Amino acid sequence: MNQTPGRKPTPKNQFSFSRLKSFDHCPFKYKLRYLKGLKEAFRSIESYLGNTVHDVLEWMYVARRDGSSPDITAVLEHFDEQWRQEWPEDLAVVRSSDGPDSYFRLGREMLERFFNEVYVQDRSETLELEQRCTARLSERVVFTGFADRVGRTTAGTLFVVDYKTSKRAGDPSEFSEGLQALLYAACALDRHGEDSALAGYHYIRLGTSNWHDVDRDRARQVLNRFLHLAEATLDATEFPAQPGVLCAWCGFNHICTFAAVPDGLNGGQSLARENLEL
Repeated sequence: MNQTPGRKPTPKNQFSFSRLKSFDHCPFKYKLRYLKGLKEAFRSIESYLGNTVHDVLEWMYVARRDGSSPDITAVLEHFDEQWRQEWPEDLAVVRSSDGPDSYFRLGREMLERFFNEVYVQDRSETLELEQRCTARLSERVVFTGFADRVGRTTAGTLFVVDYKTSKRAGDPSEFSEGLQALLYAACALDRHGEDSALAGYHYIRLGTSNWHDVDRDRARQVLNRFLHLAEATLDATEFPAQPGVLCAWCGFNHICTFAAVPDGLNGGQSLARENLEL
């Protein structure tokens, strides 16, 4: 029987927003992924959809920055190519009532909405795409992450935007809207020599955006909060499982005895178990 494949554990002092979010949601998953270096046994189709849409949005803004603007036909053709060309073997449709075609259609709908309601009207300048953000917060903690897009409004205001393909808009909590884009904006202030910026979330599926002001004081606050959370994670000695609905999308649910995976949401777990038997 095959074992769950391994990878190198994440460097102890390198902390991304995703790493902290993983610890907050389930310390046991955090331990397996970041401390033991295990690879998840499957990828959810929701994750694949989000990554593919992000890739197409990046392509659209690269094209505009280089002096051209693709029309909607070109955008959808590019999505079609990306969707089929990069299809991974470990991809799982978690919801048994869904199929790959429904997610394919959803991706096209999201991009068409974004193109018509945002892209064609957007006159802002793109400064960076997938910009790596880093900040040493202490001897033990380095923040690292990637900002989807950094730009300037027509009025010259620096902004950072993070694209979301989730079903619902976020809330002010730390692991929804309270930290991620604000951390990227805090790094952008130093990189671009500004005293303030906008940190935004654009919800592609909903066609809505939420923006937050980040000045130097707010930047220090979010970086200090991130440091506090990272240090608490570093000092953790116990990593209990926290079973819940998200277990169905966890790539370790086939080896976790606490995983709560109901019928109808077991597509990933079934795929992982099938692969173990090969």
